[in-house]
Amino acid sequence: MMGKAATFEELFPPIDEKRTIKNVQHFLSRTLPQMIRVSGHSVADLRSPSMDGMPKSAPAGNGAEERITRRLYAEQIVKQSIIAMNHCDHNCQEILDQLYLQGYSDTMCYVGIGYSKSQYFDHWKPVALLQFAESYMLDDLFIYQNRTQTGL
Repeated sequence: MMGKAATFEELFPPIDEKRTIKNVQHFLSRTLPQMIRVSGHSVADLRSPSMDGMPKSAPAGNGAEERITRRLYAEQIVKQSIIAMNHCDHNCQEILDQLYLQGYSDTMCYVGIGYSKSQYFDHWKPVALLQFAESYMLDDLFIYQNRTQTGL
């Protein structure tokens, strides 16, 4: 006997946009830089199309297997982050690249792209962060609304 088909709401529960945006900002500003360091890559490596996600050398000694596993996992996080950024709209890619790969400040980013401060903070940056959450496939970065609060 076949089970009941899932509804749209079951597959895509409502998200808490503000908390999701904060979660993605934390991921991109704290976790991603740490994973870049652990992976052994530089930001310049990430921006070139030749990054293959493969370790360049295997560390030797005690705990070598654990270090290799950590490095491989870090490389997957970095690789999937770049893929997710590349799946975002062009404007969002530009914002994410400047902020999280080039190290621009918010002000440098919106002035350089040509947005007003309010356009950038009220629309474009939140859209970029939410698009990243939609595109990142290694983990679920969304924070979902409490179903009891929404009446679902």
